[in-house]
Amino acid sequence: MFFGSYKEVVSYLDNLGQFAKGTGVERERILLDRLNKIDMNLKFIHVAGTNGKGSTCAFLANSLECLGFKVGLFTSPHLVKINERIKINGEDISDEDFYNCFNRVASVITDGDFAYFDLIMATAIVYYTQKCVDIIVLETGLGGKLDASNAIKSPICSIITGVSLEHTAILGDTIEKIASEKAGIIKPKVPVIFNANDKKVAEVVNNRFKEVNKDSCYNKIFPVTKEMYHIKEISLGNIDFFIDNDYYRNDCFFVGSNGIYQVLNASLCLMALAVLAKDGLINFNKDAIKEGIKKTKWPGRMELVKRNVFIDGGHNPEGVSRFIESARSILELDKKRAKLLFSVVSDKDYTHMIKDLVESNCFDEYIITVVGGLRKVSADVIKDIFNRFTDKKVMVIDDAGEFIDTYEGSDYLFAVGSLYLVGEIKRTIN
Repeated sequence: MFFGSYKEVVSYLDNLGQFAKGTGVERERILLDRLNKIDMNLKFIHVAGTNGKGSTCAFLANSLECLGFKVGLFTSPHLVKINERIKINGEDISDEDFYNCFNRVASVITDGDFAYFDLIMATAIVYYTQKCVDIIVLETGLGGKLDASNAIKSPICSIITGVSLEHTAILGDTIEKIASEKAGIIKPKVPVIFNANDKKVAEVVNNRFKEVNKDSCYNKIFPVTKEMYHIKEISLGNIDFFIDNDYYRNDCFFVGSNGIYQVLNASLCLMALAVLAKDGLINFNKDAIKEGIKKTKWPGRMELVKRNVFIDGGHNPEGVSRFIESARSILELDKKRAKLLFSVVSDKDYTHMIKDLVESNCFDEYIITVVGGLRKVSADVIKDIFNRFTDKKVMVIDDAGEFIDTYEGSDYLFAVGSLYLVGEIKRTIN
C-alpha cells in the first residue's frame, strides 16, 4: 500500500474505523514487529487515565525538554489537525514527515485489519526513531490493558491519572472495572505513579502492582494524594502551588492556567520526574523543571483564548465537575456575570453534566450549539434538559466558532462539554 500525498493519507485515516479485529495491543505489536521492532530501543513514559492524562503528558514533555532532552510527545485526540498528535519538543510533525512516516507503516500492511489509532501510533514511532528522540511520552488511547499503546514492552515509568466512569460499554460499568483497565499498563519492575485520591482506584492499582511483581521484591509504586499539594495563590491565568513529599520539601511551582485540576496533573509529573531521577534515568534540576511546568499550555484545558473567554475540554461528569471548580475560582477573583456555551455528543452522560452545571449556580445565562457530526445531540434536546433544571435564559446559536470570535462582552464566557466544541472554536479563532 502506498499513498501519493499527505492529503491522501489524511483522507484514508478519516475514513478508517476506530475499531478492528482483535485488540489494539495485538494489532500494534504486529505493526511494530513488521517494522523491525523499532520500539525496542526507545524509552517510553506511558500515561493512562480518564481525565488529565493529556495535560500530565504535556507537563512531562515540557519539563524533560527544559532538562535538555529531545522529547517525543504522542497524544490524542487532535483538536484541529492530525499532526497535533505527534510532537518533538513542542513542534508538530510536518505534513511531509507525516506522509513519509505513514508510507513506511503502510509498506508493511500486507495483510491484517488495523484501526485508526494503530496506524497513527506506528507512524509516530517511525518518526521518533528517525529523529533519534531521547524519551517518548506516550498517552493511551482508550483504556489501557488492551490499548494499542500497551504494545510497548517495558516503559521507564507508568502513570495513571484520574479514573472516572466513561466508555462504560467498552471498559466496564464501575470505577473498579475501569481502574482495572487503566492499571493494565503496569509492567513488571517498572515504577508506577498514580492518582490515589479515590480509595477504590488506589486499591485496584495497588493490587495490580502486587500481582505483576509477585515474583520479585520490587516496590516502586508512588501514590499522589491531595495532601501532598496545596494552592498558594490563584490569579487570572495562573496558579501558584506547593508540593511536599519525600522528594519535594514545600517547593513552590507555577501553573499557567486557571484549571485547578492542573495542580494534580503537575504533581503527578513532578513525582514521576523525581522517581526517574532517583533511578538515574534523568538529571534533576528544580529550576529547569519549574520552567517546564510554568511554560506548559495544554490547548482546550481551561484555556484563556481571548479577553473574558475560557474554553475547557471537560466532556464527562468528572471533567465537568473539575471545570466548575475552576470556573468558580475565577468568578471569586472578579465578581462578574458569567455565560456558559455548551455542547455535547450522544454517548456522554449529558443530563448529569447539565444538572451539575446548573446547580453550580455559577452561570447567569446558557448558550447551546450542536457539534459532533453523527454523534450530535439536537439543540432542542439539550435546551429541554437545561429548561428542566433552570429558569434562566437559554438560547441556541449555529456557529460556536463565530460566536466566540466576535464576542466582545464584559461578562465571562465559558465554553465546555465536548472536545468537538473546543476544536470548532480553535479552528475559527486561530
